[in-house]
Amino acid sequence: MKLVFLAFYLAAWSSLTYGAEIQPYQYETRAPCQVHVKNRIPLFGDLHVHTALSLDANTQGTLNTPDDAYRYAKGQSLYLQPYLEDGTSERVSRLKQSLDFAAVTDHAELLGEVRMCSDINSLKYKSFHCRVYRNFPKLSYFYLNAKASVRGEASVCGDAREFCLDAAQTPWHETIAAAESHYDRTSDCSFSSFVGYEWTGAAYSGNNLHRNIIFNNANVPSSPVSFYEAPSRKELWDQLDLSCNENCDYVVIPHNSNLSNGYMFEKPDQDELFIQSKKEPLVEIFQHKGSSECNISLSDPLCDFEQLPYKDFRSKFQKDFSASPDASFIRESLGQGLLFQEDLSVNPLKFGVIASTDTHLGTPGAVDENTFQGHGGAGKSFRSSIPKGLPDDIEFNPGGLAVAWAEENSRSSIFDAFKRKEVYGTSGPRFIVRFFMGDDLETTLCQNPDAISDAYEHGVPMGGTLKSQALSQARLFISSQADASLPDQFIDKLQVIKGVVRNGELITSIHDVAITDSPVELDEGTCRVQGKGQKSMCTVWNDPNFNNAENAYYYVRVVANKSCRWSYNLCLKNSEYCDSESKVEPSTAKFIQERAWTSPIWLENT
Repeated sequence: MKLVFLAFYLAAWSSLTYGAEIQPYQYETRAPCQVHVKNRIPLFGDLHVHTALSLDANTQGTLNTPDDAYRYAKGQSLYLQPYLEDGTSERVSRLKQSLDFAAVTDHAELLGEVRMCSDINSLKYKSFHCRVYRNFPKLSYFYLNAKASVRGEASVCGDAREFCLDAAQTPWHETIAAAESHYDRTSDCSFSSFVGYEWTGAAYSGNNLHRNIIFNNANVPSSPVSFYEAPSRKELWDQLDLSCNENCDYVVIPHNSNLSNGYMFEKPDQDELFIQSKKEPLVEIFQHKGSSECNISLSDPLCDFEQLPYKDFRSKFQKDFSASPDASFIRESLGQGLLFQEDLSVNPLKFGVIASTDTHLGTPGAVDENTFQGHGGAGKSFRSSIPKGLPDDIEFNPGGLAVAWAEENSRSSIFDAFKRKEVYGTSGPRFIVRFFMGDDLETTLCQNPDAISDAYEHGVPMGGTLKSQALSQARLFISSQADASLPDQFIDKLQVIKGVVRNGELITSIHDVAITDSPVELDEGTCRVQGKGQKSMCTVWNDPNFNNAENAYYYVRVVANKSCRWSYNLCLKNSEYCDSESKVEPSTAKFIQERAWTSPIWLENT
C-alpha cells in the first residue's frame, strides 16, 4: 500500500512546472513559484493565532508579537511566559516542522484599549482604567471581555469610542506589516502569510459567535470591522464589503460552534440565504477549545473526541455542565443545509472545514501532544510564575492544522483553495488526505499511478458539488497517509459520514469504508505503541444506498490508532499533577485517536 500511495504523489509531482514564465496570479504581483504542481500539493497552516495585541493573551503575560508568531511558524524558537528581567525564559517552544502558511488573527475588539494601556506614551496610559488593567490583569480580562460581549463601552474610549478606534490603528498596521514582511515573494515560495483578525461576537452574553476574517492580500480595510461596529454576521459581511477596496477579498471562518449554545448557525434570513456560503465558505471544525464536528452520540462513539464539558463560555466559569444542543455542531448544520436545499433549492450552510490552534502565546502550529505547553486564552496563565501541574486547563488540547490543496505555496493559490473549499482539518498530525467523487471513477484507482489526474478528470474533489440526477452511482475515491514524522502513528480506519434528506427527513449514517489489517496495541501504562500498523490506506467505495433524486453530503473522517492524550502522558510522569485537576465533569479522556476531517462533497437534485 505504501508503494501505491507513493505512486499517487509521484504522479502529482510529474505535473511539476519549474520556473514557469507566467503564473495566473489573481490577487497579487510576485515572482513565479519554482514549484507549481497541476494536481496540487498539501500545504499545512494555522489560521487562528493570537499575540500580545489581543487582550486575553496580553493579560496572561504574552509578549510575542505578530512578527514573532510568523518567525515561529517558519521554524524559529520563542520564549514563553513567565519572562526573566532580560527577556528570556525557562520555557522555550519550537516547531519540529515549520508551517507552509499562517495568519495572525488578533481580536479586533479591544485592540485600542490594549494599545493605550500598554504604551507609556499614550495619553490614557495613566488613567484609572489602564492602571487597573496593568495591576489587576485577571480582573481586566473578565471585565473588558464581558463589556465587549455586550458591546459595552469602556470609559477610557470616549463617547463614540474615538480614542480606542484611533489607538487601534497602530496594532492593525503592525499586523499588516508583519504579514507583508514574512510573505515569501521570491520564486522559492517557502511561506505564505495572510492578513487577518478575529471578530469576537457573542449572543446573549456568553454564546460564542466568533469568526476569523482572512484577506487575500494586503489590500485590506483601513480598520478591522469589530463586533462594536457590526453586531451580527450580516452586518459584518456588509461592512467588510463597504470597506474592502478594489482587489480586496476575504473569507469569514466561524469557529468554536461547540461553545455557541446552538446560536452559531442560526437560520439565515432572506438577505443571507443566497450569500452565506459565499461569505463563509469554511468553518473551523477543531481547535484548542475542542471539537465542533458532532455532539456526543450513542450512534457515533467517535463524536466523543475532545468534547468540552460545557456549552458556552459562561458555563465554564459557572460550573454548568449541562449538555450542549445538537445545533452547536457542524454535522447538524450540514444536515440543516440539506433541508434548506430541499425546500428552497439553495443551501446556505455549504461550508468546507479546516482546523487551527487558537493559540494565545503567538505559537502557530504548536500541536504536538508530547511537547504541549498550553495555548492560554481562557486557560491557565503563567504570567508571573510556573505553577506546578498541567500547562493548560485539562479539558483543552493542542489544537489542529488547516490543510489546503494548492498548486503552489502562494497567497493566490492557497486563497483559491479556501474559496473552492478544497481543504481539510486535522487534530494536529500531518495526515495527507485525498477525497473525490464521481460515477466515472475507476474501481482500480488505488492501483493506478495516475489516480489523481484521473480523479480530477472524472470527478470532483473535497469541497465540490455534483448534480445527483446526472449520476448513475455515487462512487468515492479516498486515500490517506499518516504523519510520516510520527513513527507510532498509523491509520486505523477510513470513515464516510453521509447526510441525506429522504422523504423529508434528515438521515445521517457512518460507514467504515476501510479498516486496518494490521492493528496495533497501546501499552496504557507506558504510552508505547506495539506492532506495525498501516501508514497509508486507500479505497474506492460505492454508496449502496445512493438515490439520484436525493440531496446529500459526504465527508471523510480519517481515524488513527489509539494514543495517549497530552494530559495523561504528563500524569504518568507526574502523578500528583492530576490528583485534583482530573476532576472535571465529564471526566477527561486518557486516550485519544487523532484524526482528520475533509470538506464535504455535496449531491444536489436541483
